[in-house]
Amino acid sequence: MPVINGVSPCCWMWCTITLGGEGNYFDHFGPYFSEIYAIPWGSAINFDGAYSDGPKGYFANNVIHWFQQYHIDGLRLDAVHCIFDNSAVTLWEVIHDKVKELEATTGRKYYLIGESDLNSPNIMKSPCDGGMGLDAQWLDDFHHILYVLLDKAGQSRYADFNKLEQLAKAYKDGFVHTGEYVQFRKRRYGRSSAGITGEHFVVFNQNHDQVGNRVKGERLSVLIDQARLKIAAAAIFLSPYVPMLFMGEEYGEDNPFFFFVSYKEEEHIKGIQEGRKKEFESFLKEGEMFPDPQSEETFIQSKLDWGKRKQGKYKELLEWHKKLIQLRRDNEILQNTSKDDLFVQLIGEKGYVLHRQSRNGLEHLLCLFNLSDETLEYELPTFKEEWNKILDSGNHENSLKANEKSALQPTSIVIYG
Repeated sequence: MPVINGVSPCCWMWCTITLGGEGNYFDHFGPYFSEIYAIPWGSAINFDGAYSDGPKGYFANNVIHWFQQYHIDGLRLDAVHCIFDNSAVTLWEVIHDKVKELEATTGRKYYLIGESDLNSPNIMKSPCDGGMGLDAQWLDDFHHILYVLLDKAGQSRYADFNKLEQLAKAYKDGFVHTGEYVQFRKRRYGRSSAGITGEHFVVFNQNHDQVGNRVKGERLSVLIDQARLKIAAAAIFLSPYVPMLFMGEEYGEDNPFFFFVSYKEEEHIKGIQEGRKKEFESFLKEGEMFPDPQSEETFIQSKLDWGKRKQGKYKELLEWHKKLIQLRRDNEILQNTSKDDLFVQLIGEKGYVLHRQSRNGLEHLLCLFNLSDETLEYELPTFKEEWNKILDSGNHENSLKANEKSALQPTSIVIYG
């Protein structure tokens, strides 16, 4: 089952808890903010300074409140790299212990998923081992390299992502940047996550940040064609990770998703308007205006048009997503999250084979991706006498013998098993 960023399928709901500028009066009631740390949005919360027991207890109990009172299954924690706590017993250990106690009481599993800018496996390590103890984190590297490979314009946004080998590393290891020098960071960055199993990472092609932080709020459906949208969907659903869909992505919604607010105080309205304009001034062309986040029209333009999913290319893409979800649900190989049972073979510079196998190594799936506009050739391996087609976005052979060459159609994905 995928999770959806913004809406709740079945029992899944992920929420982000943040403090906004308007209506935030914590500082009137106690030392909730730190005098030591600063973050891009202002003062950091006081989790390790004088009188920090109150703030720490409040926010740790807030997690339990969401689980107990709102029946939430998982919380997505925003920007955990900007939460600072150098106490002997950190906020993360307090939350971890409280959640485990709740699980023991209710007999249910609760999930904490972090958004982190650290590329550090410590996010998912137990607090006893110096980690945060989160169950999973968003795998931004996977998004960045896949997007660059699918959209030529992506290179201008993610200069450090440019090779098919990086996508292979994202599948096999997790983090792409694991200690090498990164141009964007201007330093060595990251650490290997090769030993962490797939269920600890969430992969996606879109989310509220990736879309909402574009000047025109373009969804992926506006940036690439239908064939590449199908490849993008297959890339995350056939991975060993937890796939996440952005609301409307499943049918290719093409209305924009802008950043919008509804503030009442002029000070905050002006601040957000000027802040967003300054943040994106380097992306604006001459004469181009950034949509006013306070304008009601900006919000209206961002609404989903649910009726689209019943017609034409939208219906076709929705059916494709349904097939991928059903395949992942029914096929035991795709439920194997061990990256030891996954292999990636490159086909030139624009194609690759994602080889998934069962835990006992007896069952196999070959997912053949062609990201190019040209036909590629691939010779089927010999550990099966015959390969039968399971799912196809193009027009490939129904079955192939071992050592037989398959002509991979341009911009397509086909699965043999």
